[in-house]
Amino acid sequence: MASHLKGVKKSTMTNGIRRELCEYKQQNLACTQKQLQQWVLEKFNLQVRQATISNTIKRSAEYLSAADIPKDEAKRHKAVKFPELEKALFEWFIHYQECVNMNGELIVTKGKELLKKIHGIKQYRRFGESGSVNMEAMESNLQSIREKLDQFAKKDVFNMDETGLFFRLQPDHSLATKQLEGKKQDKERLTVVICCNEDGSEKIPLWIIGKYLKSRCFKNVNLGSMDCEYRANKRAWMIGILFQEYVQQLDAKMNGRKILLIVDNCPAHPKNVEGLRNVELFFLPPNTTSKIQPCDAGIIRAFKMHYRRRFYRNLLEGYEIGISNPEKINVLDAMNLAISAWKMDVNSSTIANCFKHCKLRLLDDESSENQEQLNNDGLQQLQNLINGLKYRNTMNAEDVLNYPGENDTSFELPTDEQIIESVMETHKEDEVEDDSVELEQVSRKDVLKATITLHHFLLQYEKTTPDILNAVRRVRDEIQSDIDFKKKKTTLDSYFQKPV
Repeated sequence: MASHLKGVKKSTMTNGIRRELCEYKQQNLACTQKQLQQWVLEKFNLQVRQATISNTIKRSAEYLSAADIPKDEAKRHKAVKFPELEKALFEWFIHYQECVNMNGELIVTKGKELLKKIHGIKQYRRFGESGSVNMEAMESNLQSIREKLDQFAKKDVFNMDETGLFFRLQPDHSLATKQLEGKKQDKERLTVVICCNEDGSEKIPLWIIGKYLKSRCFKNVNLGSMDCEYRANKRAWMIGILFQEYVQQLDAKMNGRKILLIVDNCPAHPKNVEGLRNVELFFLPPNTTSKIQPCDAGIIRAFKMHYRRRFYRNLLEGYEIGISNPEKINVLDAMNLAISAWKMDVNSSTIANCFKHCKLRLLDDESSENQEQLNNDGLQQLQNLINGLKYRNTMNAEDVLNYPGENDTSFELPTDEQIIESVMETHKEDEVEDDSVELEQVSRKDVLKATITLHHFLLQYEKTTPDILNAVRRVRDEIQSDIDFKKKKTTLDSYFQKPV
């Protein structure tokens, strides 16, 4: 034992201590896990591992919502994993104990039935569930994974994964529940496909999958200019056909450069993609993605954190300038926010650290403490924005980043009907549900006026840099060069000609 820990009591934390730790973290979001470890040591004279701190913080919602945990409890009781199920099962037992011969098998069977009804369990699953990981199997698989990765330079190893995104999610429990009830979820969600390389030097443009192929908000829009690909199906989910198209497009983009593309074993990822010359597909073993897939190790979380930050900042700005219902953004707005979050906010060091965290290479170290501090700072910024919106039933930043059901992105084992539905385009009657509006056409005259106004503002703004001003000047030059002066025949001679 280290000398500075001599005489320190080593013990497991009680649920009461865990709850106090979660409360302290909620009040001090910028604290790193090492600082929390030291806090437990100083306050409770307990030596605990950093992994214990991490696991406790991940279960914050569970400990904070538990009713009246005694802070000085002597025993460590295992927290109830499904409190609603326990209550429902006990209520059933009370009502039926006189009518039915109770036994353990019957209670377990009834519990499974109630669990499905309570949580609406359907034919899909969330990918990246840590609880299902077989650690021994994962360690044995890592050796073969490392052997494969050693054949490629870091710049040529990519990871691709999908995530769901409730693009209008407001950080209020009541509003979110109403907003996402029933079939509304399909309309309020997008699937975002993220892909980047191991050293963080290359971020592939996002693919975004929505419900409406020809959404009203796309009219008058040059989608080809957005540095993003858009696809659609009735569930806004990843399907095998889209995965094949994605990989084939990436293969063409590489143009002679050989890369390794790491993907998970999602059923929407068919193992046979024809015609690949530059991309070698590498499928991670089942039930390991939450531990050894870099996108699941923090890249997707960073993307969502920046997306939410930009969205909530737009809400505050909308309220400030008097926009009616600024939360009613459309798919085009969401795409712009997502592209900015991915291209401008998720940095290369975050990506590289997430790859290192998965230890896919033998010499990889854990991600740095600086990265953890950056994550905490970003979380604090998001929390500050949420607090500024002043909702009645406010979520905390962690709730917003881990909203139930958001990460469902594909069927597990689709039925024939689901397959047919997923490959068909949205019908016209379904387009009626599209609540977006056409983007109003903007004249060059209005744009030129706007650039002049923006230029004048930036000249007066204290934080303006030469790069920002030059960017505005380039935009103005581009707009001016596009005007057809030839039609006007504006020459020096024309000023001396008499009007007819």
